[in-house]
Amino acid sequence: MDRPLIFLIIVGTLIAGGIILSFYSSQLTTKNILVKEENILPDSSLEVSIELDPSVGDTGVVAVVVIENFEKDTISFSVFDPLGSKIISKIAEKESTEERFEITSGGTYKLETQNSGIKESKVVVGLGYMPDEGTRLIGVMGTAILISGLIGIVGIGVYSIRNRQKNKLS
Repeated sequence: MDRPLIFLIIVGTLIAGGIILSFYSSQLTTKNILVKEENILPDSSLEVSIELDPSVGDTGVVAVVVIENFEKDTISFSVFDPLGSKIISKIAEKESTEERFEITSGGTYKLETQNSGIKESKVVVGLGYMPDEGTRLIGVMGTAILISGLIGIVGIGVYSIRNRQKNKLS
């Protein structure tokens, strides 16, 4: 078998493996997070609730991503614990904001996102358990394998060009 073909098969396998690991990691990450996408009119809000239990995970995560019509200091969000106490209150200063919180008691945690701007904003909000280290490690490994495969493609290209030039000179 020709060397570039063997390298191409290896690199293709690395790229496929990296894509599969990255996809699997994203599935594991969002498995325990309730995600909702919606338009929020000016002076209105969006509420999301999820049952969380400290025996499943002790850290929760909330994410607010403004997809359309981001205006600084117009989108705010608050997280409430099962007793109704506000545990996070924040203004989204950039298009994507993420916060972690401690899950102290089991019950329904609520995320309330408000738009105090003058334009309707499209947002994606998420509330749930923070992914564990293993899940994040799978994602990092997938990305590293994918990048090494892409670097391998460049290496194959350089190798093929050099061999082509050597064969022309012979």
